[in-house]
Amino acid sequence: MNLVITGILLVKISSPIVVVCDGQKCILLAINRCWPTTRVQRCIFHVWQNIRTKLTLHPQTTAGVELLQLVKDLLKGIKTKEKAGKWIKQLILWKQTYGDFIKERTYITNPAPSQRKWWYTYRGLRSSYKQLDKLIKDNQLFTYLETDLSEKSIPRTTNYVEGGINSQRRTKLKLHRGMSEEHQRRLVEWYLYSRTNDQKPTRNCL
Repeated sequence: MNLVITGILLVKISSPIVVVCDGQKCILLAINRCWPTTRVQRCIFHVWQNIRTKLTLHPQTTAGVELLQLVKDLLKGIKTKEKAGKWIKQLILWKQTYGDFIKERTYITNPAPSQRKWWYTYRGLRSSYKQLDKLIKDNQLFTYLETDLSEKSIPRTTNYVEGGINSQRRTKLKLHRGMSEEHQRRLVEWYLYSRTNDQKPTRNCL
């Protein structure tokens, strides 16, 4: 979904207090433009998946093992601001310990004109740290723990949508793939409407 389409969809909806999302760039840009006062909670599960891909489940360096454990702790659940603060301090300590390590470069001797002369040796490790650091600086990692939101039960993942609503939507489309595109669209609309809390009388049906 591109930025224009996302923006068209968002402007039709009143700005929420918080949006929980997976962090796609077009979504974040659209939220910033259409809902400038809305806060963002990045889906912790998507953060885990992204960093797991970069580090693998069996990092070959001590720095990688320790950073992966930090992300595992994040995935298990941090339920208080105090514990979130301790987690952030651990990440800062990791950076102090391995900051020079992730700056190491690999150089090519006599590279061809089209080749890069160097790259960061531990690119996946460096990228993983940078991702976590940016989420903290952007206040998108522990939004669900902010004081004024403590009574609103803000989720920290999009699992309810992905595993509950979206998976059922995909299943229904698969079972009715013989329908025309218009009827498939109406099927999805009807399904989503059936999941709303404040249903109103409908005039049209499939």
